[in-house]
Amino acid sequence: MKKIRVTTSWDDGLLLDRKIADLLLKFGLKGTFYVSPNNREFPKNKLLTRTDIVSLSKNFEIGAHTLTHPALTEINADEAKKEIIKSKRYLEKITKKNIKSFCYPKGKYNPDIRDMVSDSGFIYARTVKRFGFKLPNNLFESETSIDCYKHYQDVVKIFNFSHWKFGEFWENMDWEILAKRTFNRLSGGDVYHLWGHSWIIDKNNEWEKLERVLSYISRRNNIIYCENKDLAK
Repeated sequence: MKKIRVTTSWDDGLLLDRKIADLLLKFGLKGTFYVSPNNREFPKNKLLTRTDIVSLSKNFEIGAHTLTHPALTEINADEAKKEIIKSKRYLEKITKKNIKSFCYPKGKYNPDIRDMVSDSGFIYARTVKRFGFKLPNNLFESETSIDCYKHYQDVVKIFNFSHWKFGEFWENMDWEILAKRTFNRLSGGDVYHLWGHSWIIDKNNEWEKLERVLSYISRRNNIIYCENKDLAK
């Protein structure tokens, strides 16, 4: 019987990612940190330093998330290619490791962007699509399972997951409950991909919720805990 694979990933490259890393280590979980070293959306003093990135890379996979975090579909092709390639080179230079995974900023991509990522030497790319529990045919359009955030646009999917029972639906609108219940329904060969942003968890004061979810999904038998790049194997 095929085993369930569990992975986590964390976007943007903020200092608060160090807190995520501490929790993952606490519960023996693996994760991929998608770092945008010059993320234009945050002050420099909020971002992981070069030293922080190297330190994280000792225990976790570092993935590329472009240099400055633009929506790649909203800039010209040459700029997009530079953002993708230079982010890989920079992270490889400082970590001394092959950077294999990529995450599209804001989940924005198209076939041309997808092919740029593939041609740049990555083996896996992650989107922000949710409720995915299987590997896609194209690993450069990989979905996630649960985001550590309440998404009202997922109402129909959550209703369906709740068997159209209103009471259960309202409970499942809480991402902590949804994360645990979707985990409970996994079967052999499934992929469970939990992801989020440390700054959003901090903004919503949901660190305890995250800790409970990480504790719940950790140290289970017959589960392979892996980094994002391992999904391409």
